[in-house]
Amino acid sequence: MSIQAFFTCWYLRTRFKPRPGAVIRVGEARARMARLTRRQLPLPYGVSHQPLAAQPERGLCPAEWLSVQDPQRTVMYFHGGGYFFCNLETHRPVVASISRRAQARVLSVDYRLAPEHPCPAAVEDALAWYRTVLKDTPAQQIVMAGDSAGAGLVLACLQAAQNEGLPMPAGAVLFSPWVDLAGAGESIQTQAKADVMFTPESLHHAAQFYLNGRAATDPLASPLYADMKGMPPLLIFASQQEILLSDATRLHDKALRAGVSSQLILMSDMPHVWPVMVMLPEAKVSLRQVDAFMRERVPQV
Repeated sequence: MSIQAFFTCWYLRTRFKPRPGAVIRVGEARARMARLTRRQLPLPYGVSHQPLAAQPERGLCPAEWLSVQDPQRTVMYFHGGGYFFCNLETHRPVVASISRRAQARVLSVDYRLAPEHPCPAAVEDALAWYRTVLKDTPAQQIVMAGDSAGAGLVLACLQAAQNEGLPMPAGAVLFSPWVDLAGAGESIQTQAKADVMFTPESLHHAAQFYLNGRAATDPLASPLYADMKGMPPLLIFASQQEILLSDATRLHDKALRAGVSSQLILMSDMPHVWPVMVMLPEAKVSLRQVDAFMRERVPQV
């Protein structure tokens, strides 16, 4: 573990992780994250930023493109945040890093959030943008990516796209995927103390915001319960000390049983979604692995 990761874990455990029995206050969580992102890292050299306003008449939520000058592949990115907080700004550093490393244009999608917009709003937004990108980009040149809830949204979007008969992208990258809102994985309990960010209670509360009475095993909200046949190749990351470890391992195993190519990368002593924390040395290693996967799945055009 690097010294940067050590102090990141200390900060998350002491300042971010809810105390047992604490109630999630959505407004406070969003305000806290806004304060943390006031001092944004500058975009990497050569990466441009193009904001896209919502287009309600086309069913499109706000989004933004981050792109190198001559992109060789297209990535769609869905941010995490338990489906109730985080936004384009919070995840701009990792999206920009992926753009630069993979020589890609990356569409970051600002999907609607719970509790104001529960499931399936986020899936509808993701799918609407996928349909739009497909109009000028072949599916085999697209990779989807996301972290935590956003990684779950990647799979929910892919499954909805498959149900519509849309072509699958070349691959999907999933950082600490949250794919079982029922919380049935054993790590929810076994890693509750080790996890530096979440408690079982906080995860359950976030799930209720998004589910809004929907069954927790509904595949639209919990894609672990969907049929994995026909999904694109997956690259999955998870920490061995996070409560969502079992989500990643069960997803990987189910994908393999369905004949889907899946690679699972586990790291010890890392926080949830560490690859999005781009200043960590361990994140840089993981993002190089993402770069290699994307270049393998979408060779230079």
